[in-house]
Amino acid sequence: MTSAISDIVVPRVFTPYMAENKPAKLIMLEKSGILAAPAPEIAKRFKTGGNQIEVPYWEDLDDAEPTVMDDSDNRITTSKITASDMKAYKHRLAKKYGAKTVASYAATGRGDSAMNRVAERIGAYWGRRKEERIIATAEGVIADNVANDGGDMVYSIYADVGSPTAANRISYQAINRARLTMGENLDDLRVIAMHSFVYGTLLDDEKIEFKKPSEAPFEVPYYAGMMVVHSEMMPVTAGASSDEYSCFLFAPGAFMHFDEVPNRPTIYGNEGTEITRDPDIGDGGGADYLTTRRFELIHPAGMDFLANTLAKSQGASLAELRDAANWDRKYTRKNVKFACLKVNI
Repeated sequence: MTSAISDIVVPRVFTPYMAENKPAKLIMLEKSGILAAPAPEIAKRFKTGGNQIEVPYWEDLDDAEPTVMDDSDNRITTSKITASDMKAYKHRLAKKYGAKTVASYAATGRGDSAMNRVAERIGAYWGRRKEERIIATAEGVIADNVANDGGDMVYSIYADVGSPTAANRISYQAINRARLTMGENLDDLRVIAMHSFVYGTLLDDEKIEFKKPSEAPFEVPYYAGMMVVHSEMMPVTAGASSDEYSCFLFAPGAFMHFDEVPNRPTIYGNEGTEITRDPDIGDGGGADYLTTRRFELIHPAGMDFLANTLAKSQGASLAELRDAANWDRKYTRKNVKFACLKVNI
């Protein structure tokens, strides 16, 4: 008698396990503090109906010069503080895998082997998707910044030339210039995300320092005093002679983040993890299916998600997250907690 996927995947146990089984880079992003839990009232709204969440905030005080006092009868002018709000969006996502039983028998001699492998790797799958959506969100914010705010969050040393020089590659100086787009708040930026090829340049130059935080089971790379997260998901734009690589610099709290795996009971397990079987497909060979779902909020602090180009009301695709038309900056530049550096390799 062989085990089936329903034997190894108990939905009420597997659903929280799926949320906890995270890849190293996602653990680093969370440990860095760039993903910050929303205020309790915002988290509460996440669990209610609707797709959009209004996030109110007080604007900063003005910078008008104070009045010089005198002995006249003039009354001092009263200034006021104003409030505004930004819109965040809930994204409801699902993924389904299936495997015909005869395919598993042909591969390994066991009818459950393909779906067992799916069950083992689905947590890592969702971890990569979150990393991908964080990066796509940052791309969309930068696209809006370039289109509508004069690119004041971007510093570029990229040149579309066949033979880039050291002046076009990542360096302490270039990172400092990108950090300075935040003005006096430049020291808030503590994490830099870069493409693996850019990271490889730093490794070749022996510029990376490795540290092992007490709370992490692995060493963490640092450069220019910043934690480094490298990923091949980072954006690369093709040029005529050389490619442009975007690096993102983040401060703690750069993203308001809330993540939930739905767990309402169903006849197939629960909404977060459902197991179904079709015994008739494959001329009676049958097939197993595993459906998983995630609800998430990944919202950059100080930005408005306009949802202007969404094809579906329940969330945004990667292309829609990258679309400048879906974003608008509400905070002043120095209070938006990230920057972009564009380089060659």
